[in-house]
Amino acid sequence: MNTEEKIKEIAKYVLFVEGRFYATTQQIAQSAGMDRTAIHYYFRTKVNLVNIITGEVINEFPAPAWNDIKALSLKEKLKRYIDFNTEKSKKYPYLDVYIITQNECSGFGEKLFFPLAEMIPEISVCIREERTSYNNPLLFLTDLVSMVSGFHISADFFRKRSDIILSSSFYHQRAESIINLFLK
Repeated sequence: MNTEEKIKEIAKYVLFVEGRFYATTQQIAQSAGMDRTAIHYYFRTKVNLVNIITGEVINEFPAPAWNDIKALSLKEKLKRYIDFNTEKSKKYPYLDVYIITQNECSGFGEKLFFPLAEMIPEISVCIREERTSYNNPLLFLTDLVSMVSGFHISADFFRKRSDIILSSSFYHQRAESIINLFLK
């Protein structure tokens, strides 16, 4: 791996895996086993480095376009969202939190997040038909995102402190449980 790639991989790890959002270029360079001038040479600034690595992550985990999922049932859309988020968050547990807390929702966040807002009309119908216990589509989506994204941070916390290993069957059972909590 060349120096530029090593810096990008270490920066992804520090920011999106460890959750050290305010790591300095010096700290990133030290984690990469090099001097801070290497980051300046390849990327000029931390902002530029972060923009580049965030773009790479988006390319690695592209959210589906609404047109590709709009014909699916709400249940299937929820399953796809949970699966999409699970795969992304297994690799980068703090990515969603980074995007939200750094006010990056306008650019990168829109490309990275599943098209949940497009589901509001369908969730509203579900509420009217009493197929959910929720009475507000925004509350439905907020709880869904919190439950799905927040899990990976807590799972990461427990994994670091014990020998917990989460199997693929665990993730499948979890997805079914979440869907059952949201839909009757």
